Amino acid sequence: NNNNNNNTQYNKSHAAHGAHRHEPLPAMMFINKMDRDGADFRHAIDTVKRKLKGSHPVAVQLPLYRMENANSQGNDATTNDSSNSNSRNCLDPDIVAGTLSEPPPHGEFVGVLDIVHMRALIYPPNAEGLTMEEAVPTVVDLRKMANVTSENANASQVLNAALEARRELIAALANVDEDMEDLYLEAMMMEEEENDGSSHDNTTANGTIYKSCPILNTVSTSQIQSSLRRTTLSRSIMPTFCGAALRGLGVEPLLDAVAGYLPCPLDRLPPSLKLLGNSAAASSSSKSKKNPKSGSLSSEHESEITLGHPLHPSTLAYVFKVLHMKGRGGSGDGRVAFARVYSGTLKARDSVRVISPSSFDGMTSLGGGDDDDTHGKKSISNTKHPVERIGGMLELSGGKFDNLQDGVCLSGDVCALVGLKGVVTGDTLLLTSAGVSSGGGDKSGYKSTNKSKSNNNNKTSDVNWKQYMDGVHLAGLTSPKPVLTIRVEANSSSEQSRLSAALSLLSVEDPSLVVEETPTTTLISGLGELHMEIVLDRLRREFGLEVRTGKPAVAYRETVDLKDGEGTVETDGFVEYDRSVGGVRLQGAVRLRLSSRISSNGVGCVPPEEPVVTLSRETRAYFGLDPKGSSEDESEHKYPPSLKALLSGVRGSLKRGRVGPYPLANLECRILDVDSELSNSPETLPGAMRAAAANAVTTLLETLAKDGRLLVLEPKMNVEISVPREKVGFVLSDLTGRRGVVDDVAMGDDGAGGSAGGDHIKALVKAEVPLVEILGYANSLRSLTGGEGAFSAEYKGHAPKE
Repeated sequence: NNNNNNNTQYNKSHAAHGAHRHEPLPAMMFINKMDRDGADFRHAIDTVKRKLKGSHPVAVQLPLYRMENANSQGNDATTNDSSNSNSRNCLDPDIVAGTLSEPPPHGEFVGVLDIVHMRALIYPPNAEGLTMEEAVPTVVDLRKMANVTSENANASQVLNAALEARRELIAALANVDEDMEDLYLEAMMMEEEENDGSSHDNTTANGTIYKSCPILNTVSTSQIQSSLRRTTLSRSIMPTFCGAALRGLGVEPLLDAVAGYLPCPLDRLPPSLKLLGNSAAASSSSKSKKNPKSGSLSSEHESEITLGHPLHPSTLAYVFKVLHMKGRGGSGDGRVAFARVYSGTLKARDSVRVISPSSFDGMTSLGGGDDDDTHGKKSISNTKHPVERIGGMLELSGGKFDNLQDGVCLSGDVCALVGLKGVVTGDTLLLTSAGVSSGGGDKSGYKSTNKSKSNNNNKTSDVNWKQYMDGVHLAGLTSPKPVLTIRVEANSSSEQSRLSAALSLLSVEDPSLVVEETPTTTLISGLGELHMEIVLDRLRREFGLEVRTGKPAVAYRETVDLKDGEGTVETDGFVEYDRSVGGVRLQGAVRLRLSSRISSNGVGCVPPEEPVVTLSRETRAYFGLDPKGSSEDESEHKYPPSLKALLSGVRGSLKRGRVGPYPLANLECRILDVDSELSNSPETLPGAMRAAAANAVTTLLETLAKDGRLLVLEPKMNVEISVPREKVGFVLSDLTGRRGVVDDVAMGDDGAGGSAGGDHIKALVKAEVPLVEILGYANSLRSLTGGEGAFSAEYKGHAPKE
């Protein structure tokens, strides 16, 4: 992405208000790459307002530029004096500010204008190559710029831009914050009383407009900061910043704003938890008492501080990333686990239980998480989770990772742990005892201090302590399904083992990377061509492996066309299967129905969902289950063998369509009824049920294929292309040939200076293109645009192939 307009990408829409799965989250916006040609802060904000309804971006910064051809007379002496004295009360005469009403000037992006604190931050040239001490920006306090005269027109322009933007910021806050509204209206009344109709040009020239304007003078910086925090937490506005992260420009103010305006752990609800073991079974009957606003079961005597709350004493940590650093990790392969501590305290040398989401099922949600699919997995509610010992902690300081002696991580903090050999991304860490790390195995973390309710609270404490010891788990990480697969092969048989080990490490670091190894081939699958290129590059750089690759294979899916008014398709009565295999008769009959899992009848451009198999009342009664029960509340390991075989046969057949054949997606298969003459033969009934179920699904799919009602779904990508304006026509014509659908073409503005910068003006083309059509698109785009074009592609979903 070569343009700051790309800040309106698909992933930013997920960062907008209300995108959090369990709780709506506040958001801030950082418009990056302001040092690129054609970057337009004003246009980026306008685009977000237009595309992300309800986000309400409000600028709290403005970009600063150094004009390329400043022709101010007498500026050389001023510049030298300023640099020698390192004055904080004046600006270089060639510095101008971008505004929210005009196109950006043509110049080099050198810093930001802080509207809240009324200061300019000017970064030194080539800041990305300097040390931390050398890259400190020069801070100019705009409120002390008393010597602004007509001789320094640019300084006057910066001051006027800051004052105007500050007024707009206060007005925007007054629209959504009652306290700021009172201050604003009071200042407006004062301004009307003092306004005698005279112009403010004179006060602007001598720098006293700040003191003469009641709105600017009476509303203090601390009041603006308090209002910004309140409105950000309530998701009424989205503070907007700018910078160039790769060069380190504007990063420090952004980090300060994260600490100042975004919620701390105390401002948020406890995380959604899942129970394991016997506690899950006990709580499944109490779902009606679930409290959606907390991370534990509701109770008449429930404590306000629940597990996962920062003030709760029991340790709960979540591993959100795993890296391999040679010489750092204590697990042999250099594994370092980055974890966030939600509650309690985590110390070096603590023994922790590692609960992995990939190793269990049969869970009951404690808060949210109603969309978890537990079909077809094995429950290990009685499985003993592995216990590992933390070997040590690393200090996180930029790119430096130094060992911490007697490291301690408190609730709300992030730490880097070494010595955990089996930890992967998404794991939950619990101590081997329910109390704080130094409290041993007692239940002190759950004891009540209220004597009048001690019996009831102790009873609740016993339940919570038992839940902690049985195991609880955070929601974990959901990785998107891969859309592209390539075959990799080592150059020699001696390197094959190294390749397998390297891919194993990479898949631990990157859960979206899927590795499939067979005795003859190795397949890696990911989220697109760029993802695969990064994996291959890491194999070369980090592991010294040169591999051969095959032609990429796109992950197609199949589904049923249900657009013609039929919401479902059903078998024509029972589909009977009756054969003898090895002298053993396999006989059974199954009746089933297919329907769509998504509202668009399975053919919209959405990520594919795995088929779900459900049971009717008749089917449940046939296998001796409660007809009124639900499979969502049951663990399949308790099903009789014949029912397990029936489900296995259906799921196996749904993995192979009749067009590609490709796996089916976005479907629900409901088993309406079953029958068999072998009901009294438990030895042969499971095999008969599996074969009959597979035969019923295959028969129905073949009928749909003959009627042309099976559709092939192909992955579609959201593509953004930055291209010179004079090359837009060639790119659009090429996209049409690639079966692309153009969504928008944003032509860059000429900006200040007219045609002087016309050679640098670029357009942004947004389109939806099939993944198979843009494999190798980088070379084609380079040829079309003379090397000046660049593009980014992001997976959108699967849609019917045309």
